[in-house]
Amino acid sequence: MDYKTLFIVDPFKSERLQLARFLKQEKITIAGYVKLTDCFKKSNPLRSEVIIYVLRKGKTDMKALNKVQNRDKKTPLIILASPDLPEVDLEEWKKRGFRSISLAFSNEKVKEISYNILSPDAPVPERKPQQPVPLP
Repeated sequence: MDYKTLFIVDPFKSERLQLARFLKQEKITIAGYVKLTDCFKKSNPLRSEVIIYVLRKGKTDMKALNKVQNRDKKTPLIILASPDLPEVDLEEWKKRGFRSISLAFSNEKVKEISYNILSPDAPVPERKPQQPVPLP
């Protein structure tokens, strides 16, 4: 797998960091954003191979996808939703021009989908728990 960039859009910093730690790997740069529009600003020097958009009740919704330009709809999008949110119709968003849009309900599913997009031929890496460092 070549060096890749992944964006996480979540209004809660603690949840954004937790998901970033869960997805962390050597050859992936992870950037976090509060709003989806921040990912596509012209002043942003990074271009992402995958965007993870976290839906939060009362904080974020699918209407933010309407502001995405056509050139940016080529970037694969993973929507992380909780079961208490209304159902997301992916076919509607595919008709609106999003080439690759996926829905996940857990961090494990997000990890699986994102690694399949970033390197389809490689298996999803398993993280081993770190052993505590013994003190002298």
